[in-house]
Amino acid sequence: MKKLTILLVLIFSFLFSTTSWGDWKFIVEGVRGDKFYYEKDRVRKGGKFIYFWELVDYIKPFKGELSSTKYVELDCSISRFKWLKLQLYNKSMGEGNISRDVTPLDKWMYPKPDSIGEIMYKKICEEHQ
Repeated sequence: MKKLTILLVLIFSFLFSTTSWGDWKFIVEGVRGDKFYYEKDRVRKGGKFIYFWELVDYIKPFKGELSSTKYVELDCSISRFKWLKLQLYNKSMGEGNISRDVTPLDKWMYPKPDSIGEIMYKKICEEHQ
């Protein structure tokens, strides 16, 4: 009887499970209503850099996609960042199929003053330095 219960629990767990990145922490909402998150459980430090996954959940489809994730290298000391990986999804919250998977150029960028990027990256630096 105990083995049957365990087997049923496992079967139902797989049947009703969904793809999950983990615990996305909401940071800010853009003027169009897009929502910006980062995965707080996977933040890593390497020297003076912070590495993390960022998620944008679009309120309206953007070129057919409803969300995107970026793997970001952040240098809090001089407020600069690089996108190391970019993935676009056909469903909200990084769910569904990856419609595009891009490795961006190895290039440092600087967020514009008072932009979503500046707000988000300042918050992450404050929480993880």
